[in-house]
Amino acid sequence: MRGRSAGRRHPWPERHARPRHPRRHLRRWAARVRFEGVLRIVDGRNGEPVELDPGRRAPLRVLAHTGDVGGTAALRVLLVADVLARTAETYGGQALVAVVGPADPALDAAAAALGIRPREARCDTEHEVEEALAGPARVHVAPAGTDTGGPRLDVGPAHPDEVAAPGPAVRLALLRLDRRAPAELTPRAVEAAEDGLRHWRGAVARWARSPSKAMCAEYVERIETALRADLDTAACLAALDRLEETALPDGSRFETFARADRVLALELTGEVGGVRS
Repeated sequence: MRGRSAGRRHPWPERHARPRHPRRHLRRWAARVRFEGVLRIVDGRNGEPVELDPGRRAPLRVLAHTGDVGGTAALRVLLVADVLARTAETYGGQALVAVVGPADPALDAAAAALGIRPREARCDTEHEVEEALAGPARVHVAPAGTDTGGPRLDVGPAHPDEVAAPGPAVRLALLRLDRRAPAELTPRAVEAAEDGLRHWRGAVARWARSPSKAMCAEYVERIETALRADLDTAACLAALDRLEETALPDGSRFETFARADRVLALELTGEVGGVRS
């Protein structure tokens, strides 16, 4: 068995004021986010920053809206809600996810194939959510322009309407993008994601054979900052790209990748313990 990783949390200074124009200054705002016990998102309704408790005092109730979209676009909404819930739980909170939209067994099957965890409830209307989750939704995950009763994480459209073989590679391809940007899941894009995922799993399996080392504090901070600052999975994955190329002990890279995968859920450790090539 591997030893425990020696990751540590970092104090995040509170001396910076919020930017006056969050859309214009989002990059600088995200760059100075540090661990303060909250998640920060940009509310799609008005572009204002919103702080979310990750669910340590009370569950973070998340409502995913799939009623006005279908197919891959709805799947992408569920994926963003899943990543938000995993982020909250990784940092000591509890998240409850409900879906408002029609029952869709095909969507449920595709979500399971992407590693999206089952929802707590499915509701026909937003008004049913408070009873289903024993409280009102704190944050909504929905296509841009959706009328919601609280802060909204915008999710861009996705094409084609149906993905032939949803799975971890499709999850990676979507997480590589800004969640607000249109997603074109062409066969070439999915194939590139499959190649990248295969490469990372092989690398993680090799690193796992080395002695365990402490996680790289610099890259843990980059990853946590990206996730806490508007759920920037693209920046999180870019940090892992850079980490792979650094001259760090293999054990440190393994531990850092494994921690990030608690949120990304790409099964990066899936080949650990397999037959050596």
